Amino acid sequence: MKIYQSWYHPDINITILNIAIVLLILFCAYVYGSRKSSNNIDKPEYKFFKSALMYKILMGVIFALTVMFFYPGDSFAYFESINSLGKLFIENPKHYFDILLFGNKPEFHSYFNANTGYPPYYMWRDANAIFVARFYSPFMFLTYRSYLLSTIIASLIGFTGLWKLYKTLCKIYPGIEKKFIFAIMYMPSLFFWTSGIMKDTLTISAIGWIIYAFYELVILKKIKIKYILIVIVSSIVIINVKAYIFLALVPGLFIWAFFGQMKAIKSKVLKILLAPAILGILFLAFSLLMKNASEYMGVYGDLDSTLAKASVIQQDLVRHEQYGHNYYDIGKFEATPMGVLKKFPIATISGIYRPFLWEAGNPFILLAALEGTFLFLFMIYVIFKTGFLRFFRIIFSDPFLIFSLSFVIIFGFGVGLATANFGALVRYKIPLLPFYVASLFIIEYIYNKKKSLK
Repeated sequence: MKIYQSWYHPDINITILNIAIVLLILFCAYVYGSRKSSNNIDKPEYKFFKSALMYKILMGVIFALTVMFFYPGDSFAYFESINSLGKLFIENPKHYFDILLFGNKPEFHSYFNANTGYPPYYMWRDANAIFVARFYSPFMFLTYRSYLLSTIIASLIGFTGLWKLYKTLCKIYPGIEKKFIFAIMYMPSLFFWTSGIMKDTLTISAIGWIIYAFYELVILKKIKIKYILIVIVSSIVIINVKAYIFLALVPGLFIWAFFGQMKAIKSKVLKILLAPAILGILFLAFSLLMKNASEYMGVYGDLDSTLAKASVIQQDLVRHEQYGHNYYDIGKFEATPMGVLKKFPIATISGIYRPFLWEAGNPFILLAALEGTFLFLFMIYVIFKTGFLRFFRIIFSDPFLIFSLSFVIIFGFGVGLATANFGALVRYKIPLLPFYVASLFIIEYIYNKKKSLK
């Protein structure tokens, strides 16, 4: 029995059965979380596992209801595509697996018909968008084509990567688990926009899995097939969904690897002797990786096309007749390295901290503005507490902090340069949020620890 039917699409509805299943999922999460916490009582981070898991499920419900009642958008279109793929699987499994494995080849569009329904054509034409539907599709077979239940599944996929990121940071910095749970699990826009059938849910999860596997594989030198596979699969997801995240993440990871190796060498003489060789090996590995990955990254495969793409997107999103007045303008820039670097300060500030409070034009943007204000004030607080010079000394003494904040700056710069529209910016900057907030907590923790030792 339906208790809600969306005006937007006949498949978007809520039934009594849906509500019963949601309650069952919450009960199972409570039982599973309780058991997981009790079985890992010696690991402080697990005392937050149950609450974080249940909160993520509830956030998925909130996301679904928000989209249903107030904000129909791409999430519905992904859901339509997933439904069409699911019906295609029942009708012709071979055709389904053709699309699942090989993507949106033009001839594959004829596989769909009136019985299966058609993915929205603007999504079918976009390889990145249809990849999202392809990835989610196998996970959605048991949701009875329910948007509410499908959203919860997507939210749980996002949770897996965030939890891996949280566990990794707790392993590196034991003692600040409570602060990390806020930075990674409870930041409002981070948790909301990674709780639905969206690109952001997949990318944040993939980032978390990469950090977890990279730390085990490269920093702790645990050479295991599973870590290599996690890095490969997660990289494929990011490249196929939002390749520019990969461009920002990979340099930071190599920086982490370099400084991590340097810190492991105790002898200053050996550091001086080995630094050029380690740097050379890492640079060669980075070059080979980017060369092999570039053919799969489309316009982000080389510097010139990346800069041109950024300029086109920025000027498109600033057109108020198309997007309203919900935008900011950092000014035009030439699609050259020097032209882009001239915009570095304003683009980076915009990418990390905007929208400002006085730029908020609706409740969603206001919440993002409050979050941006918190980010700025928190940084000022930590700088004043530690002292300006000590703040940077702490950063450059810790390999993870160097990686984390280099990623924040590179990514913030890229997003601030190319976005311009506040509605898009709120979602696009999500990957930097957990690293930014966690890094400030780490700096404060290291300072307090050194101070207590003195």
